[in-house]
Amino acid sequence: MEHGVIERNRIAIVGFVATAITFGPGRMAYGMFLPQLKEEFAFSAGTAGAIAGLGFAAFLLALFVTGSLTPRFGPRLPLLIGGGFAVAGFALTALAPGMAVLSLGVACASASAGFAWTPFNSMTQQAVPEQYRRRVLSIVSTGTTFGIIAAGVLAMGIAAGGLSWRIAWAAFAAIAPIAVILPMLLLSKQDGFEHGRRVDIRKEFSRLRRREAVPLYGLALSFGATNGTYLSYWIEHISQSGGLPGVPSELIGPVLFIAFGLAGCLGLFTGDVVERRGLRMVLLVLFSGSAASLLLLGFLPGSWAGTLASAALQGICVMCLSAIYSFWSQRLFPDIPAESFTAVLMLYAAGSVIAPPVAGQLGSALGLGPTLALFGAVSIGSLLLVRRVQEAP
Repeated sequence: MEHGVIERNRIAIVGFVATAITFGPGRMAYGMFLPQLKEEFAFSAGTAGAIAGLGFAAFLLALFVTGSLTPRFGPRLPLLIGGGFAVAGFALTALAPGMAVLSLGVACASASAGFAWTPFNSMTQQAVPEQYRRRVLSIVSTGTTFGIIAAGVLAMGIAAGGLSWRIAWAAFAAIAPIAVILPMLLLSKQDGFEHGRRVDIRKEFSRLRRREAVPLYGLALSFGATNGTYLSYWIEHISQSGGLPGVPSELIGPVLFIAFGLAGCLGLFTGDVVERRGLRMVLLVLFSGSAASLLLLGFLPGSWAGTLASAALQGICVMCLSAIYSFWSQRLFPDIPAESFTAVLMLYAAGSVIAPPVAGQLGSALGLGPTLALFGAVSIGSLLLVRRVQEAP
């Protein structure tokens, strides 16, 4: 068999499953079940935002820790920690007797995503031939979309059947150990799944200062801000605007998350499309799509066509940009793939932490519709950075 085929298949499969679990329900399920959580624990919209912010902050902290662990100990340790956090986060949330445990569970589940994604950049760089790296990283990142679809279908069934949201979180906790077991069973030294080297973390990250990387960093921060705002307020804005015709309020989230995930399946083809059309053109389309998604949500919150198109566009942008950030950072920094991707995701996470509270303040003053439209303008402004993107040689 061709050299590298087994390794790239194993890395793609394990990475797909890990991101499906940690980025699917780990990052998204809180927003999906927010109406039921608010009803049971009787907390305000402000408290809901604070819990979401805690999740984003836990994700950011986990990325920082992963950036320190991967070079020193190899991908194994952060992957196992991420799987452990997923199990703990889902279980704590399912059993939460009150707000404190619920918040801790949401934070642990979000942190799992920060541990369990970036190590695959390191493994891909070590074990996968260059011509297949974009495809493997696209498959790994698109695991998220299938996790979202599965969580959305489960949430819809539970809401339609009048069952407790705790059943879904218990199911997530039962599945999450796969994120620990699968890497141990399938990955080996040939996959780059081994101990790393002693490094000076500050020195390693200082190597990330390159002019060619400025568009990458700026676009990661920009999309973190717009996507974080979108995911924080989309269901609330639709509910405040009277909901969607013909569907109970508790089903709005699951339906739109499924649309989000289904459209995101196109992320599987990101690497191939970039290869054919060029990075700059794909980024132009994606950030235009991000702007359209926010504008549709801002101005047509009561329209099925508008909200479904908005969710689909946002899903495509999330999955495709996740893949692009992964292999773009690896191309710019081939000798430090995990550290560079961690830095990019930290900027993305920082945007997700900073922007939603600002959007909340603007929403109180202007209304959520105009606020979401303003963040659509941020995506349009980001096209100026796209012009500075350098194509691969």
